[in-house]
Amino acid sequence: MDTALVLKQKMDSGEIKDFSQALYFLNKSEIVKDLLTDFDFDTLNLLNRLTEIAEIPFAHHLERVQKWNNKLADLSFCGNGFSITGKSDDILSCYNSIITSILIRMDYSGKDRIDKGIEWILNYQNLERGSKSTWTGSRILKYGGCMKTTPCYIGIVKAMIVLTDYKKSSGYITNERAEKKLETGLEYILDHQIYLRQSNGQPITKDINKLTYPFSYKTNVIEILRLLKDNNLDSDSRCDLAKEYIQSKKQKDGYWKINSSYSPKCWIQFDKSKEPGLWISYEIERLMN
Repeated sequence: MDTALVLKQKMDSGEIKDFSQALYFLNKSEIVKDLLTDFDFDTLNLLNRLTEIAEIPFAHHLERVQKWNNKLADLSFCGNGFSITGKSDDILSCYNSIITSILIRMDYSGKDRIDKGIEWILNYQNLERGSKSTWTGSRILKYGGCMKTTPCYIGIVKAMIVLTDYKKSSGYITNERAEKKLETGLEYILDHQIYLRQSNGQPITKDINKLTYPFSYKTNVIEILRLLKDNNLDSDSRCDLAKEYIQSKKQKDGYWKINSSYSPKCWIQFDKSKEPGLWISYEIERLMN
């Protein structure tokens, strides 16, 4: 077992509580070593790499990770929020949320920038059918269905994740608009039984029922169930179908395996395909118990 996973387990049990205690495990980890290697550096690849690093406790304290985190903010901030080009016209719902979430989770010091990412969600993120957004950026009209009358489900999920991270962040001051938006969005997700279309009961996207970890921009049932657990909603009966589906994929050896699926460029696999998935199994067990 990689020592980064040992670290995660020890943090969850309360045995390790700070960076000084975690450093031994981070230094010994082969996965952390791979995550810190050089890669084809651009905003999207940097975001994907930091998305994975954020899953490892205390890794954001590492000097290289802090530099990458600051670089991501500098490259992607565009005044109104965050985009992968650094241009306001190119803001997409999912990426604005993912970047804002990463910066919150990694204790980025630029609170004013984070607030802009949150503000964009509060002002423009649709959470219901038939509601028209007032955002006029051209890229959002070109790619996907971000702001159509039926809002992009991935965009909603990622927006609710960042609002959850925002609410749980240190120094959070009660924001009634954010909490109301979060409540509405979580209800929308529950009404879809986490991953199913209301119209025909089929998976909302072709990747949403694939079991993968860590999570790319293509969300899945594990990430969404974690979101609901973080908001104390995982006992809602509308989570049952997703839990049953995940449970049905458990292997005879007691572990889950990662599914073959889309992987972003420069992505580092935590678990190997066709082998017992120690990382994904631990994540699922935390959600199910």
